[in-house]
Amino acid sequence: MMKRFSAVLLALAVSALQPFTDARAIDLAPDPFAEPVTASGFVSLSNVPQGGNAQLAVEVQIREPWHVNAHKVTEDFLVPTEVTFELPPGMTLRGTVYPAGVSMKLDFSESPLLLYEGTVRIGAVVDVAADAALGETTVVARVTYQACDNEKCLLPQTIDVEIPVRISSPRESVDLANTEVFDRMDFSSIASATQPGEKNALQSAIARRGLLFGYILVFLGGLALNLTPCVYPMIPITVSYFGGQSRGRGSRTMLLAVLYLLGMATMYSALGLVAAFTGSLFGSALQNPLVLVVVALVMVGLAMSMFGFYEIRVPMRLAGVAGTAKQGALGSFLMGLTVGIVAAPCIGPFVLGLLTFVGESGSLFLGFSLFFVLALGLGLPFVVLAVASGNIARLPKSGEWMEWIRKLFGVVLLAMAVYFLRPVAGDSLYFGLLGAVLVIGGVLLGFMVRARSTSIFFNAFRRFVGVAMPLYGLYLILAPGNILGRSDQPGIAWIPYTESALAEAIGNGQPVVIDFSADWCLPCKELEHQTFNQPEVIEAARGVVPLKADLTEHGSADVRAVREKFDIRGVPTIVFIDARGAERDDLRAVEFIDKKEFLERLSGITGSAAQGGER
Repeated sequence: MMKRFSAVLLALAVSALQPFTDARAIDLAPDPFAEPVTASGFVSLSNVPQGGNAQLAVEVQIREPWHVNAHKVTEDFLVPTEVTFELPPGMTLRGTVYPAGVSMKLDFSESPLLLYEGTVRIGAVVDVAADAALGETTVVARVTYQACDNEKCLLPQTIDVEIPVRISSPRESVDLANTEVFDRMDFSSIASATQPGEKNALQSAIARRGLLFGYILVFLGGLALNLTPCVYPMIPITVSYFGGQSRGRGSRTMLLAVLYLLGMATMYSALGLVAAFTGSLFGSALQNPLVLVVVALVMVGLAMSMFGFYEIRVPMRLAGVAGTAKQGALGSFLMGLTVGIVAAPCIGPFVLGLLTFVGESGSLFLGFSLFFVLALGLGLPFVVLAVASGNIARLPKSGEWMEWIRKLFGVVLLAMAVYFLRPVAGDSLYFGLLGAVLVIGGVLLGFMVRARSTSIFFNAFRRFVGVAMPLYGLYLILAPGNILGRSDQPGIAWIPYTESALAEAIGNGQPVVIDFSADWCLPCKELEHQTFNQPEVIEAARGVVPLKADLTEHGSADVRAVREKFDIRGVPTIVFIDARGAERDDLRAVEFIDKKEFLERLSGITGSAAQGGER
């Protein structure tokens, strides 16, 4: 206790001496230790283009036997090491990153302190405006520190470090500089600072192992997308379409399934190519009400065919050209094109990297082929699903019960039509319509459609559908938050995103979470219903400012501005900003994440354990 009291007295004495300038500091620091700390500055590029960014580094050399306090201190009376920057006009600071301190106990300290010793590097990222003045300029880095040895501390000191920077035209070539300094630094906690010439994982793989390896990597990335919720709408569509087909040989079903896959891959690739070259939001086609209505009408048309109102045929003129055997092939390909629109919201870190790579490559052929291979990986499991579903129609003794199965698939397709109208109709009407489809469909399938069968299992299943489906439909209609109830579902108390709300939070030193979502984004809804409504998540979110940015109207000026500000290429995207106002790029999520992972990422900006709770 006496040591702690002495340390406090020492800190107070130092503070009192500060107005008397350097004379007394020299008394405290004999000549051999007059300069315990020196510093120098570096920039990561030979020249920084207008509209670009660069990394800065301040290398601090601490002579033995001295230490300096780390940026994060363990006691309030200690002076932290801090670097501030004086920037020329046209240059702004994006963020600063400090190394972790070393825990060490000194003779005068009661408990271990966080200190720097030897050589430490403090980094920053600066952005250069598109209209910044060309030529040489200087950034001044001001290093504030307090040096201590094992027995005493000196007065806090300040060192000014000048870092020369040359601003150039965007057309001028740029080379990396001082790589021996920057290769050992971690800038991941500062929002996406991409140096010219820096490659993402796909670019690096292609550069090292060739384009063929890149295609293999992209195909495997497409397969991995099947682990995300974005594939959910594609499953009932595929099963219903192929399960309700006419009887045919297994080889023909396989051919139709492959054509279905090719149609899906073609549409997915076209949408991906447009997003990569225009910077539009991938999957935003499902925001267009006209597209949604067309997709829903396709589902309704297929459903009516399943109910036996008509049989879908290719127009006579096309039939004469293609022949009867090829009509089903054309229909499968066209159905695949429709499903390609549904698959567009399937994104993840890999897809976002692919969008960046394709956009930078400038090659239409390379871009389309890479997205096509990605879509083949995404759609391959659906070929298996299509063949398995098609085998239902080839089972022996497929009498009335088979017609019942077709009508079941018809109800599923009607439900999918309602699903695609959700962004247009709104949640209340959506649940009401979906509930009505299930109630009417369940009554028809369970009690009105003839389906004589000697199978005890089939008869029991038919009665089960006739009871369970209407009950669930009534629940959807009457449940809280739908047509006849109140919306009292728990969840994070999101605040609509505005620039002023973000600035206020950062100004108050509060960490921020921004959830970028859209009405047409299925993984976004999964986040709401499976992650953001968990009690631990709700409690942990009280320690941050939660902002929600709705990107549904992706063409509006406000949405374009916020997308460009945070480089949003798809939804969902969750951005984590620490109390200093810097985005933790290593924590950014661009896909569905569960409760555990969200809490782990949240603790990265709150400093709390993943269990949640206030800071």
